[in-house]
Amino acid sequence: MQEKKRDYKAYAAQFGGVFLLIWGLLCLPIADIAAESIKFATLAPKGSTWMNNFEAMGKEMRAKTDGEIRLRIYPNGVQGDELDVVRKMRAGLIHAGAMTATGLGEIQEEVLIFQLPRMFKTYEELDYVRDYLRADLEKAFMDAGYVLLGMGDIGYYYIFSNQPIRTIADLQASSVKMWARSSDKIARTFYENAEIATVLREVTQVLPSLYAGQLNTIVASPYVTVALQWYDKFKYMSDLPVNVGVGATVITKEKFDQLSPDQQQVVREIANAYQDSLIQDIRKDNERALEALQKKAGIEIVEFEEDSREAWDAIAIDTHNALVGEVYSQAFLDKINALLQEYREKN
Repeated sequence: MQEKKRDYKAYAAQFGGVFLLIWGLLCLPIADIAAESIKFATLAPKGSTWMNNFEAMGKEMRAKTDGEIRLRIYPNGVQGDELDVVRKMRAGLIHAGAMTATGLGEIQEEVLIFQLPRMFKTYEELDYVRDYLRADLEKAFMDAGYVLLGMGDIGYYYIFSNQPIRTIADLQASSVKMWARSSDKIARTFYENAEIATVLREVTQVLPSLYAGQLNTIVASPYVTVALQWYDKFKYMSDLPVNVGVGATVITKEKFDQLSPDQQQVVREIANAYQDSLIQDIRKDNERALEALQKKAGIEIVEFEEDSREAWDAIAIDTHNALVGEVYSQAFLDKINALLQEYREKN
């Protein structure tokens, strides 16, 4: 009889524990249960301007939707390189992300036209063309199954090296180990046309490759070299702006369609506003990083010779034409060139 009482008490205690657990779940705020978690991946490291922007964007989305939407951010490439992230987005494992050219090219290849060498001579030219084409770009991403939340840029890319690079011949030297992304058709085509040998690596592989001596020359923006801790492996930076690094924030259409119309509007408006502020912040960061690289890191700025600039620009034009039909259409290239001519004539 005593044994039965003990069994009953044990059963009652277990039942009471389960009851309290269920009651606790029922008493949670509705927002905690109904919150829509958007899994967001990026290569940006914690503490960088990009991550600070994304975190602030997530907080505002949550506040403006009364906790109904939460941006769960995976920084530092923890979800893999951008090709990995795109694969996970297609599988529904990741919903959104901040992409550079590699990821964007996997989603909507024509957008890579903005990263052509020597295409845009100023940020003002880039802004004019990109703003003009915004509706076209949104449709192109939508057709590919993604919603474009905002486009931005990473800054002008320059050559960082361990020996002075003043001419194309300097880059053709056998001692130069030039980095190129295996997925970057534009860079690879340009380097091939310029007879510059490359070492293929993805972004997450660059730092260990620099330490291992497998790379000694890269093309990147000043802020990227600081944010990703590449800068201390270089002694020189050439003053020739090679191209503009482009980026964008996207979400899968499948995930976006799960949001209510009001939530969609909030996400679009907040993401667009933060993308605009991010563009300006990154441009300022590049200016500050360039100054810091010279004064604190001791990187010497070397002048790219005028004759080589002209040859570089000629190779760039050949590259623009060579990629027609492979990355973008002739009509799209003509449209951008017409917009650039229009802007330059006005200014």
